[in-house]
Amino acid sequence: MIDSPLRRLAGALLLIAAIAGCQPAPPPQPARARTIIVGLDGFDPVLAERAMAEGRLPNLARLREHGHYQRLETTNPPQSPVAWASFATGHGPGAHGIFDFLRRKPGSYTIDFSIAEQTPPAALTAFGWRLPFGDGELRNRRDGTPFWLTAEADGRRANVFRVPVTYPPDPVSGMIAGMGVPDLLGSQGTYTILATRPIAGADSGGRVVLSPVETDGSVHAQLEGPADPLRTDDRALALPLHLAPAADGAQLTLGDTTTALKTGVWSQWIRVRFDLGLAGSIGGMLRARLAEGFPRPLLYLSPIQADPRDPALPISAPPSFAAALAERIGDFHTLGMPEETWALNQGHLDEDGWLDMVATTLAEGEAMLYDALDRRESELVVEVFVQPDRVSHMFWHTLDPAHPRHAGSSERARRAIDDIYAASDRIVGEVLARMTPDDRLIVLSDHGFASFRRAVHLNRWLHEHGYLALEPGADPRQPLFAAVDWTRTRAFALGLNGLYLNVQGREPQGSVAPAEVAALKATLRDALRALRDPADDAPIVHEVYDGAALYAGAHVDEAPDLVVGYAPGYRASWQTSLGALGPALVEDNRQHWSGDHCIDPAAVPGVLFSSRPLERPVAGIGDLAALVLGRDAATP
Repeated sequence: MIDSPLRRLAGALLLIAAIAGCQPAPPPQPARARTIIVGLDGFDPVLAERAMAEGRLPNLARLREHGHYQRLETTNPPQSPVAWASFATGHGPGAHGIFDFLRRKPGSYTIDFSIAEQTPPAALTAFGWRLPFGDGELRNRRDGTPFWLTAEADGRRANVFRVPVTYPPDPVSGMIAGMGVPDLLGSQGTYTILATRPIAGADSGGRVVLSPVETDGSVHAQLEGPADPLRTDDRALALPLHLAPAADGAQLTLGDTTTALKTGVWSQWIRVRFDLGLAGSIGGMLRARLAEGFPRPLLYLSPIQADPRDPALPISAPPSFAAALAERIGDFHTLGMPEETWALNQGHLDEDGWLDMVATTLAEGEAMLYDALDRRESELVVEVFVQPDRVSHMFWHTLDPAHPRHAGSSERARRAIDDIYAASDRIVGEVLARMTPDDRLIVLSDHGFASFRRAVHLNRWLHEHGYLALEPGADPRQPLFAAVDWTRTRAFALGLNGLYLNVQGREPQGSVAPAEVAALKATLRDALRALRDPADDAPIVHEVYDGAALYAGAHVDEAPDLVVGYAPGYRASWQTSLGALGPALVEDNRQHWSGDHCIDPAAVPGVLFSSRPLERPVAGIGDLAALVLGRDAATP
């Protein structure tokens, strides 16, 4: 769902020629005392404190006993890209410019991805062909200087792995980019299902290819890859796909590569290459999982990702770092959000397949971290493990008897959150074992978690109360505000926490005079605070914040006019986030994605552990940069 605006970034593939030239890394030197930072995305203090009391997180309990532990204030809104951008820069959203996963493109009603922006190179076009010249531009929308760049300027070498909002990567001694890296289609992860019978389609994040079993007993299809960068019609490049029965599964042939598949087991990485004729080719890689075997096979193909040994996208700094790392630890996922949550949501991956994939991405992250620690080439090592967040999103219903989806999960699924917390503690223990007495370890999370029982269709409420108007006869289910009559609209919701006014002189068809803004904000705040669930009269919204009072900095004009802090149990619907209405004010959330944190920030603080007492007090995640650098805290 939230990845669809990023499909327009397919032009990023045109950067290949400019990026491919690899510069050799500087020769390694022995590291001095180190600061090691382990981020555990979504690690919840309530669960952590309970598990420590029960003796299930011994290594984190050791940090609490001998160093420091506290609950850590998150950002407003408490979303991962917002919070990790504040972690990196020491600034609030008004200064670093990241307010949500999605953003309103200034001067328009277009919904755009908030992390990265691609400007394609200039090109000559003729007879259906495009000849690009120049490099174009790919930039991170996060403003401000991340603390690892400041550390390098001070002479402290940095290794930074998979921190969200690091695409394209920052120029440090070694970085693998995190959340923001697209697949080769330019999306945040588009998987493919090859089916031989009709199955439910993919509402978001995937595509279904329906192809019958031929008379020879095999299946023939095509795997679509990236858009051809040389054609003006953006026609997709493709590879022939052949799936044939085998004794214990199937044989998959993609292009010239044949891979044996066992039913219910992920394949190793399969390298693919899309031919551009005389212009060369675009390489990538994917993994396959045969969900069901012949005679009615069902095949899952992961998103086509940049190959770390031959990257078609800028996934590392320096450019040679990814290939050198893969040589040492093996291949790894390069997609910024590789845990394919929507495949599980839509039933295209089962619980075992999804949890097996998470185990793989966790092991890859561990290998990166331990490699950096064992090589001792950097004084600053930072890695974020996103797996606690992803597992909590998908299996929180197993912890909440009141959740509409509570019953029915497997035993492995019911253990999944406890297991990922135990794995996180094990990683902390492995790091402690690799430390010297002079090293310092900081462990933190960007936010906590809560149950997501009921989805709130905020645009539906705005419509029913006369703030959002529809074109006559329009289908309100259309996303991207396609059904909205802007000339009669006064307010609209976008993203997971934002609400915007349709202001004259700011929006293209603004209907709210600037002099009316304050009064309209006050009216909306009062009305939203009073919202009650028709099912049980429970409060839906805990607090509504005025963006103008909440934020300060160069990007405050891009902020939402109001930020909605939902009560635990509620969250904006996916339809709301993408500019559609939904059927009613609230409805049950029956998806696997059953836990969330995009609510009032007071309800979902993160955690902060340190191997030694803190030299200065820390309130929120934006204070960590100053702590690491030993400097005064940055301004908001």
